[in-house]
Amino acid sequence: MRKPVNISVSAHHSKPDRPESTTSTNRQRLRQGFVLRPLIIDRHIFREFVLAFFAVTSFCALLLLIASIFEKLGGILQNDTPWRQAIEYLFSVVPGRLIQAIPIASMLAVLFSLGGLARNNEILAMMTSGIHPLRIATPILFGGLIIAGMTIATNEWIIPPLETRANYLEARYIEGKEESRITTERNVFARGRGNRFYLMPRYNGRDNIMEKPLIVDQTPDFQNIRRRIEGDQAKFLSNHPESKTSIWTFKNYRDWQFDENNRLVSFAQPPGETTVTLEEDLTIILGQRKNPDEMNFNELRRHIGILAERNQNVEKYTTDLIMKLSFPLGVLIVMIIGFSYAVRIRGGSMMQAFGMGVLWAVGYYALTAVMRALGHTGTLPPTLAAVLPQILFFVMTIHYLRRSLRWYN
Repeated sequence: MRKPVNISVSAHHSKPDRPESTTSTNRQRLRQGFVLRPLIIDRHIFREFVLAFFAVTSFCALLLLIASIFEKLGGILQNDTPWRQAIEYLFSVVPGRLIQAIPIASMLAVLFSLGGLARNNEILAMMTSGIHPLRIATPILFGGLIIAGMTIATNEWIIPPLETRANYLEARYIEGKEESRITTERNVFARGRGNRFYLMPRYNGRDNIMEKPLIVDQTPDFQNIRRRIEGDQAKFLSNHPESKTSIWTFKNYRDWQFDENNRLVSFAQPPGETTVTLEEDLTIILGQRKNPDEMNFNELRRHIGILAERNQNVEKYTTDLIMKLSFPLGVLIVMIIGFSYAVRIRGGSMMQAFGMGVLWAVGYYALTAVMRALGHTGTLPPTLAAVLPQILFFVMTIHYLRRSLRWYN
């Protein structure tokens, strides 16, 4: 009769022991789960993620290449574009578009790699053995940091020259524009430093030549003209940042100066060519053809400084400058959301997890596009417009990670 008594007693005493046992198990999980030394499973997960990422990225590149071919096929056939230039255009334009697909490619890579392991109950076996979910995420986060770093490097050194080349090839060979139309700005109106304005019918950005330039210095109230400079042509010679000047050669130079009452004070028209000192970086102001994607971070920041000195609108460029830094962070955030779904995948929930992952990635693209448009127009401050998608999705990341941890516990 002892045996039943002993069993009932042990059962009676086991009830208050459960919290202590559970606490001890959780502590053991934390101790084992956050071991920082590399494990064999880390290499296994990282290898699966890298293979999935390259597979998804290659598939996206193929889709973008096919889409670009069909998009420009009409122009290629209509303007009899040489195949060499057509192929060069495709290989110049696809990398820039592929970079924009990195968030969804990273999300799908996480779902493919971890989802396959979770569907085979390998993730469950890891967690049952005491490995914490956040420890499982370590190789994924390491891969995400590599992708983010490569994204920054690609946007900084590879994409700008490719975008510049792609835009030129598109205009010259696919759209069939003449060389002079591509390199020439027409009806130029630009503001310089202070109250100076530059007007001209044409500006050749390739040779840096102003055609029939008109330069006007106005009074502080913009009511009268203080000085007026004209010429048949002006050619750029050199730029001198140390003195904040640039040197130009004018043909048929004419110079009028007026007093405060708008009365003519002096007039000069020296014969032949005249060397004139103007403000620095004038070639950039007159030839504002580059898009933000055609400039790296330092070039874009310098361009913003040049425009800001002349009281020009810089909201568009500032928004894109900050997004050059915030976009790679968004890649990491989207990957973590994908991880929170992947670790909970079971056989019947695979497609649901993939659907939700793609939905979140598309939502990130949509929100980023809306915020960029609001930043470009000045509706939102550029900094807020650039980082708001990352902030909102980071909050959602914390929420879904907590759900995953509750499911684990």
